[in-house]
Amino acid sequence: MENTIGNQLSEITSKIKRLKTRNLRLEAENEELRKSVFNYLQMLDAQKKETEKASLSVQHEILGQSLSGDKKALMKEMDKYILMIDKCIAAVNAKI
Repeated sequence: MENTIGNQLSEITSKIKRLKTRNLRLEAENEELRKSVFNYLQMLDAQKKETEKASLSVQHEILGQSLSGDKKALMKEMDKYILMIDKCIAAVNAKI
């Protein structure tokens, strides 16, 4: 009977040691995974910021090209009005 109790105590002690070892290994693995997730989140945030920056750059480029076209049309329109004003001044000067 004492032998059985001694065997059971040694088995329980052995299981406790294995569980402690396993628990330490799992805690270390968990910590490692947390660090990994944190690093991935930081990388994701940096990539998101970079994507937003690139998107803004593209929007600025599109806006710049749009304004460039509008500027050309505006200059053409202004040249037309200047020509009309010059003709009016020439006509007034010719009548005087």
